[in-house]
Amino acid sequence: MWLLTAWTIASAQAQDSDYAAGAAAFARGDYAKAHAIWQPLAAAGDVAAQYGEGLLAANGWGTPRDMLRAQHFYTRAAERGHPGAQYNLAVMRDTGNGVPRDAAQAAFWYTESARQGLAVAAYNLALMTLAGDGLRRDPARAVAWLERARASDRAALIAALPVASVGVGSAHIRRTPGRDGEIVASAERGEQLRVLTQRGGWAEVWQLGHEGAPDTVGWIAQRLLVDPPDPSARPLRLDRYEFGPLTDLDARRVRRAGEVQTSTVARRGANSASGSPDRLLRNTGWLAGLDSIDFGTPPAADSARVAAALLNVRRAPALDAPVVAQLPRDTRVKIIERAAGWRRIALADGDNGWVAAFLLEETPMGVDIDGSARTARIGASNANLRAQPSNHAPVLGQLHRGESIQIVDERGGWREVRFSGTPGRGWVAAFLIAGEITPPEKSAQRAAVRVGESGG
Repeated sequence: MWLLTAWTIASAQAQDSDYAAGAAAFARGDYAKAHAIWQPLAAAGDVAAQYGEGLLAANGWGTPRDMLRAQHFYTRAAERGHPGAQYNLAVMRDTGNGVPRDAAQAAFWYTESARQGLAVAAYNLALMTLAGDGLRRDPARAVAWLERARASDRAALIAALPVASVGVGSAHIRRTPGRDGEIVASAERGEQLRVLTQRGGWAEVWQLGHEGAPDTVGWIAQRLLVDPPDPSARPLRLDRYEFGPLTDLDARRVRRAGEVQTSTVARRGANSASGSPDRLLRNTGWLAGLDSIDFGTPPAADSARVAAALLNVRRAPALDAPVVAQLPRDTRVKIIERAAGWRRIALADGDNGWVAAFLLEETPMGVDIDGSARTARIGASNANLRAQPSNHAPVLGQLHRGESIQIVDERGGWREVRFSGTPGRGWVAAFLIAGEITPPEKSAQRAAVRVGESGG
């Protein structure tokens, strides 16, 4: 036993030494050497080397640029908790750079990275939450995520939003638009509020915290404001503040928006949803009407459509597995098995094979004709699936973090969900779903519990 332990420690130390040698080569720009060192380490499961291989493949450093390979290694590292890989995976899904855009997946991986303290991930997640892009629109939660972003980026967003001031001695800020809405704060004459949206004579405002008070998001009657934005004006289009992918090993350097426009976005071209390479991915300014827009395509599926020009079907779920068939764009396929980042599909000749999941557009089982279902992802490590919307209802099974679902009904703090697999349908506590609501606070201590670590 002692010999085995000593060998294990020595092996780990040797692996760390090899990774460090690759990192040193990376730092001096010898990417080919870094690739030669990291490739076997990544194949053996070294998370840092997997992230490094993702960087090399995504940028074409020391190896041909290959977004499929980058996606593969980022996914493997992200699923094991690497914040940089989680962030870069989110950026790929957010921008559609080399992969089909999937706002729900982008929001999920930004969340995972932001929870680990990556400020740029928190900022991008705040923008998505503010716009309702990929997850439920929730300005109050967006403001909370901004607290984890860099102060300069938070200040830039605040400065970009329209300002209105209070024109009466004191005005109530309410949770919902209407005189019966719960009062959540008050604002005094002359106080400046940032305006997010306007609706039916009410303005959704962001009150910046002062004298130690927290920020507040709520609604105020427009007639109580001085110089509110014109509700009939077209949404203001601002320079986007989104960030490009990380480009170093320490998750520190991030390319700014201008650099992304001349590289990632320009290369994307017709792959974007609008076909315009200079399309704004997110509007961080006047957000009127965005809360009514449904973004994304439901990914939970038992069938799919090929979203790549030519899709390789492989014998096993690995990039180096033999190619057994190739399918052209828009071919419909049936999914018969799932693995991390891969789908096994049935072929016309009765055979089957594996394809990269992100090169498919998956079709949900039994899609509602009226399109009322919306896409979401499980945000908890484990979430109990129950027969009824109650903690006392029988548990039908469990769903796991990142799993795709469709919300088909709501009842209080519960959501009825549909998903691929058995039993296919049930009820989940809403706070266990990414982007839904905050967990119930039964005591002061409960507020400190990390969201999503309860089974529901």
